[in-house]
Amino acid sequence: MSKKMIVGIVILSIFLLAGLFFGIRAIRNFCVIQNIFSQIEKNIENDNYYLKTTVTHEGVTSVTKTYYKDGTGKLVAENGIYTWVDGKDAYMVDEPNKTLYVLDMENSLGLVSYEMFASLIPGYSKNVFQKFLMAGSLRNKVGSEKIDYKNCYKIVIKEKEDTKTYWIEKNSSKPLKARIEFETGDVYEYEYELRFNVVGIKDIELPKTDNYQRIEIQSED
Repeated sequence: MSKKMIVGIVILSIFLLAGLFFGIRAIRNFCVIQNIFSQIEKNIENDNYYLKTTVTHEGVTSVTKTYYKDGTGKLVAENGIYTWVDGKDAYMVDEPNKTLYVLDMENSLGLVSYEMFASLIPGYSKNVFQKFLMAGSLRNKVGSEKIDYKNCYKIVIKEKEDTKTYWIEKNSSKPLKARIEFETGDVYEYEYELRFNVVGIKDIELPKTDNYQRIEIQSED
């Protein structure tokens, strides 16, 4: 066997091994992602959840709380003003000032939905092929890490020059933390508290608004 042939076989073997490694890596990452979303689909069936989101940016922290039950959602901002959606109507409610803002329902569906918490997981809105590409990308990583004594998947996604890191509890597929580092240098850190089947009627009911000032908010075309 000639020296050139031996070198060719070695190079071919290296390429085959590299292809096998990256193929196994992509399949493993894809299986992890699919496993996460299988559990999320079960969580969505609860149709009842509470989500507290704490965001920190440049030392400033803000908190929002989301309540969802049986088709009705309420998202409370730190100042107490909240948005309320039930599939037919959408409002922003300022109880201290007794003001009711009527929102455009068509553009308000995403304010609070039954699957809102699922959108915190990378790849949720992607189809199977897109998820496989995400799993196989060399820019992305799927690993493990412990957060507060909980076993988590650590998923790192590169989008252009931005880096998004997510920590997802393995057993429940609940999002626990996220960190987004933008190309500009801005860093946002998120902490999540997610619980199911804890929201009652009182958590999502509207106040009596007969004596509220009513303001129609038109969406921009």
